[in-house]
Amino acid sequence: MINLFDIMQGAQGGNAYQNLASQFGIGPQQAQQAVEAVLPAISLGLQQQAQTIEGWQNILSTLGQSQNSAQFYDSDGDGIPDHLENEGRNALGSMFGGPEMTQAIAQQAAQFAGLPATIMQQMLPVITAMVMGGLFKGAANSGLGGILGQMMQGSAAQGGLGGMLGGMFGQGMNQNNPGNVFGNMMGGMFGGQPQPQQGGLGGMFGNILNTMMTGGRPPEPPPQADPLGAGLDMLKGMFETGKHVQSTQMDAWQEMFSQFSRPRDGQSG
Repeated sequence: MINLFDIMQGAQGGNAYQNLASQFGIGPQQAQQAVEAVLPAISLGLQQQAQTIEGWQNILSTLGQSQNSAQFYDSDGDGIPDHLENEGRNALGSMFGGPEMTQAIAQQAAQFAGLPATIMQQMLPVITAMVMGGLFKGAANSGLGGILGQMMQGSAAQGGLGGMLGGMFGQGMNQNNPGNVFGNMMGGMFGGQPQPQQGGLGGMFGNILNTMMTGGRPPEPPPQADPLGAGLDMLKGMFETGKHVQSTQMDAWQEMFSQFSRPRDGQSG
């Protein structure tokens, strides 16, 4: 399973650190330190969002708007398009909720990386956009391009995760065989095989034989697969930092997240 560190290691053909260094006038080692200082915060932000349905909606909606970031992830790093910084800022807003938290993260990461806070504030949306582009590609390459692809592409247009799922699954309800439509869709996306429905004499004799063998008891229902849950779990696994983070740094990030969550909790209570 790929993770955030692996994603950044593979960005721009493995040249992301060198390209970031050139774009921001710092050394490649400093660029790597900047990325490694930011990744734990991005990881915590994604994991925090993934705890709720609304948070998943934010993540999937952001991924659905990350096609440009995915192109930048694959590019040779020759310049940063203006729209890419906007995508990065939007992703930061989805993860952290507002500019105050984003500014605090940039300042904290700058201390860890030994860089001026002004440079880190410029780098943060670019790094975030690159991460989201890598997540976009990782989701597609891991076989999640079916249901998650539809969710990501349709989330903004259909008014959220609930409406989008209703639109996806409701499309088959007017068909002659809605159960099979749903089963075929899930099977095609996750590698399973749709089960043919029995009818006529074959189905009747099958029911008689089943009754004889079970003593009239209803058969135990087969365990129900949860392809959506499995897909989301696979995507969530990508949110891990993937590199050992010093406990002092992780403690600092955890404390920062808790400080910014406490006022919101107090207001809601």
